[in-house]
Amino acid sequence: MILYQYYSGLPLHMERSMLILKGSLQEKGGKYYAVFRFKDKQKWINLDIPTTRGNKRKAEQALQAVLSDYENRIVGNSEILFVDFLSDWLNDMKDVIKPSTFETYKITVNKKIIPYFEKKEYVLTDIKPRDITEFLKYLKLYGKNNSSGLSYKSVRNIYGILSVAFNFAYKNDMIVKNPILDCSMPTFEKDIKKEVVIYTPDEVQKLLKVAKDSHSHIYLFLLLALFSGARRGELLALTWNDVDYDNKTLSITKSRTGTYKDVTALITTPKTNASNRVIPLTDNVISELRAEQERQQYDKLLLGNAYVDNHNFIIRNKLGKPYTNLSCINRVVYRLMDKAGLKRCTIHGLRHTVASILDSNGIPIQEISILLGHENIKTTENIYIHRSRTIKRDNILLLDKIYDNH
Repeated sequence: MILYQYYSGLPLHMERSMLILKGSLQEKGGKYYAVFRFKDKQKWINLDIPTTRGNKRKAEQALQAVLSDYENRIVGNSEILFVDFLSDWLNDMKDVIKPSTFETYKITVNKKIIPYFEKKEYVLTDIKPRDITEFLKYLKLYGKNNSSGLSYKSVRNIYGILSVAFNFAYKNDMIVKNPILDCSMPTFEKDIKKEVVIYTPDEVQKLLKVAKDSHSHIYLFLLLALFSGARRGELLALTWNDVDYDNKTLSITKSRTGTYKDVTALITTPKTNASNRVIPLTDNVISELRAEQERQQYDKLLLGNAYVDNHNFIIRNKLGKPYTNLSCINRVVYRLMDKAGLKRCTIHGLRHTVASILDSNGIPIQEISILLGHENIKTTENIYIHRSRTIKRDNILLLDKIYDNH
C-alpha cells in the first residue's frame, strides 16, 4: 500500500480549514484503486490500471489527479460569497419546487437571510456552525425588522430553508461539511398558542343562513368548505368538471396557494398524495351547485362583455373573476362572520370545525382523515386509507342533518 498526501497550494483560508486530501493506492481484482475520505465518507475510485510490473508510477499519478479533482470541486467554490450562493440556489430551485414553496423561499432568503449575511461578506466555504447559531440567536432577538424577535416557529422555518440550501451545496460538492448539522437553536420560552376558533353545529347553521340570506357570492365557498373540509386553495381551484352530478361527488385534484397574483393564478397539485380524493355530496349541496351554475350563466347573459368567462372555476366573484388574491376571500368571510355575530374563525379553522363535529358524532378517525386529505395517522391506517380515497356516503350525510336548519 502506498500512502500519498497531495498538497495543492490552496487559498489561505482553505488551508486554515485543512482541506488537504490524503489518499492511498489499494490493489483489488488486479486493478489499482484510489482510496481516500471525502466529506466524511470513504471513496474507492477504480483507476483502471492493472497492478502489473511498471504501472505503479502511473497509478501514483492517477491518484494525484483524482485527489486534485476532488479538491478542486471545493476550491472552485472557495471564493463564492454566501449571499451569491443563496441567489444562485434560488434560481436552481425555481423550476423544481412548487411556485408557492419557491415564493416562501424567496421571501425568506431576500428579507431575512441575505440582509444579515451581506454585511459580513462570508464566503460559502467559510461558514461555520457558530455563524449559523449566531444568526438564529439574532433572529430570536431582532428578527422582526430589527425591532423585536421572531417566534420559535418562525426561526425554525428559516433554519429549515437554510438546511435545504446547505444540503444542496453539500450534495453538489460545494462544501466539505454541512455547517447546519452542528449549529444550535437558541432556547425559547414555550410559544403561547393562539386559541383556534371552532364552530358548533348551531354556529355553522347561523353562518350559512346569514351568507345565504345576504345573497353573498361567497355562500357556496362556505358551504363547500363546511361539507368537504377542503383547504382554501383546493376550494378556489375547483372547476365545474370536478363536479359529478350523476354520482353526486366532488373530485379534489388541484390547488392554488401563495400570496402573489402570479403565484396564486397557477394551478398546482394538492399538498400531499392523500389530498387527491373524491368526496360524496349531499342532495342539498348538489342543489346549491346547480343553482350557482345557473346564476353564473344568467350573469354572463346579463353583463355581457363585462362578465369574465375565460375560465371554468366554481368559486368566482360577482363579475365572474376567480380569486387570485387569497386574502381578499378572507375579508369577505370575516365580514359575514361579523354580521352573524360570531367569533372570527379562519378558513383553516373551518376544517377543524368539520373534523371536530364528525369526531364528536363518532365518525372513525380514518374516515375524517380521508375527508381532510391528511396522511399523519398510524401506519396501518395510512395503508388502509391509501386503498380508498372516498369517505362513506352515510357519514357525509351526517353533515346534511346537522346543517339542515340553515
